[in-house]
Amino acid sequence: MMDYELGQTLLVQPDVPFQQIASTLQHLGWQPAETGQNPLLSGEPEFASWTWGGRKPVLIYSFNPIARLRVLDVATLPPAMRGLLSESLPLLQERDVDDLLFASEPRQRLLGIWAARETERLDLIPQAHRLRHDPDHSVAQQGRKLDERLQKILDSRESLLINLRLLAEVAEDIIRELDNPLYTRQLKPSPQDLHKLFDPAIAAAMIPEVDQLYASAPTADPGADYDQVAITAANAGLLRWPNELSDKFPRGYRNIAGWLQPQWIWLTWRCHDQPGQLLPKGGAHYDGLVWVEDHWIWLPKAYRLVSAALEKQTYGSSVH
Repeated sequence: MMDYELGQTLLVQPDVPFQQIASTLQHLGWQPAETGQNPLLSGEPEFASWTWGGRKPVLIYSFNPIARLRVLDVATLPPAMRGLLSESLPLLQERDVDDLLFASEPRQRLLGIWAARETERLDLIPQAHRLRHDPDHSVAQQGRKLDERLQKILDSRESLLINLRLLAEVAEDIIRELDNPLYTRQLKPSPQDLHKLFDPAIAAAMIPEVDQLYASAPTADPGADYDQVAITAANAGLLRWPNELSDKFPRGYRNIAGWLQPQWIWLTWRCHDQPGQLLPKGGAHYDGLVWVEDHWIWLPKAYRLVSAALEKQTYGSSVH
């Protein structure tokens, strides 16, 4: 599986013991931070975490001893790090979860239900409907909970998409002014903005990078031929995993999404010459416009700025 296709939750095969997971992570360079005490199953803590060199990214492990569900929360890890984990540990793949929901053993169906819940598999809503009526009482009960949770996530996501589209429409007038350096100078973020936008570990290091960017005001001038604009808006938290919004952003944003505060809305857009086309090909691709509380700021190719800040803080290229 390509690194960029991996989500923010990885499921380890249930028969892989914790000690094997911990040893593998240590071999990859992760340092243990916390480990749960007094586990129900000897040698199988329900919680553990690791850091990279004592700092972010943070890898969080949880274990459900009833279903033997092993979960790795990799939300703050860049795709390359997720890829190394997927190559080093036997993972429960999507097709495995699909099969578990049809397993003959109730315990296996429960494992599939909890796996679908952890990974927010909206494509499995039809199976959740079916499992509400499972002959096993425990499976039916958990099937109802899965069905209700997935439906809530779907409803919430649809509402969010509407709000993001509305903000994208408002941003078009701003975008059409970005060819004017006198205007773009006003979009330089303040140090206070940077501390809101980025993880505290790198916010201060972003200040000189932004100063250098704005030493000569950036512009976005696609030319007169590209008079159409297709805009995508997404909360930074949505850039941490592959979805219909993050896939439209430059891949560099996936690499640094763990360093972005998740609540702020970032925009990418394509200027093109194909009227009425919602998914245009070609043209000029831009990014980095952000709505922060009550004003716009612009950080074109923000992933390059974050990468430079991380390198100067000796994080190394592996964390972006």
